[in-house]
Amino acid sequence: MSSTKVYLSTTGAPVDPEHARISVFDRGFLYGDSVYETMRTAGGRAVELVRHLARLHRSADGIGLTIPWDDAALADAITRTHLASGNDESYVRVVVTRGVGPLMLDPRRSEDPTLVVIVQPLTVPTAEAYRTGLSAVIVSQTKTGGSLLDPAIKSGNYLGSILALRQAIASGGEDAILCTPDGEIAEGATSNVFFAAKGELFTPDLQAGLLAGITREVVCELAAAAGLPLHQTRVLPEQLRAADEVFLTSSVRGIMAVTRLDGVTIGDGTAGPITQRLSQDYARYLAAAAAAPSRS
Repeated sequence: MSSTKVYLSTTGAPVDPEHARISVFDRGFLYGDSVYETMRTAGGRAVELVRHLARLHRSADGIGLTIPWDDAALADAITRTHLASGNDESYVRVVVTRGVGPLMLDPRRSEDPTLVVIVQPLTVPTAEAYRTGLSAVIVSQTKTGGSLLDPAIKSGNYLGSILALRQAIASGGEDAILCTPDGEIAEGATSNVFFAAKGELFTPDLQAGLLAGITREVVCELAAAAGLPLHQTRVLPEQLRAADEVFLTSSVRGIMAVTRLDGVTIGDGTAGPITQRLSQDYARYLAAAAAAPSRS
């Protein structure tokens, strides 16, 4: 039977959600003082775990947080929690907070980080949902500039994306696309953005101030392998609105077409040929990951 399980470093074992308790004085809860990764499994193993853990460490370094668990221990916690869940495939969220401390911002008073691994049954959109795509809105909420917080840091503070998604939903959309303070396209609320025009592929350059998504990296590699011209460059909202195809990438959804943008239909209102081709390549990539021999 599939289920949700939670591993806490404070208990050292996967438990049911109702038994997963964390202190109200944990800085992850109080201040969003944490870093995290989300991923999915394929064949019961976390996809691109090495890349995800490398980014987790980079994010931690970016906020001056030392993760006391090595990659083997983190991988073991993920595997144990997935197996305890009984899920065929899982959605996995790994969170490391700075730990419990007094009610003050000074991070030096917290010296014992907390590890949380949440595993729940993997739910992905239906084949029809991938075909028909979703509706997105380019919102006025902007991606925070790098002078305040390095956009490469995947921190627990996602209020900007939450507000962006609220605005998109209020405007009749299902997802949000954020711009930089300079008005360039940055990323989705929880995804990276690609568009196709005249048979070529475009995605915002990392210099625009966006998170370097793991699935973004994979899709760039798949595009190169397929011989698709790919440009990582500055992207303006009007380019996105005039595109032949638009799609979003993320670890759980994979490649999801945007078929309506700001209320206007993109292409013929279904996933376009480049989106479909890359989606097929991505499905083969996941199948290969599932079939790969275990390294344990």
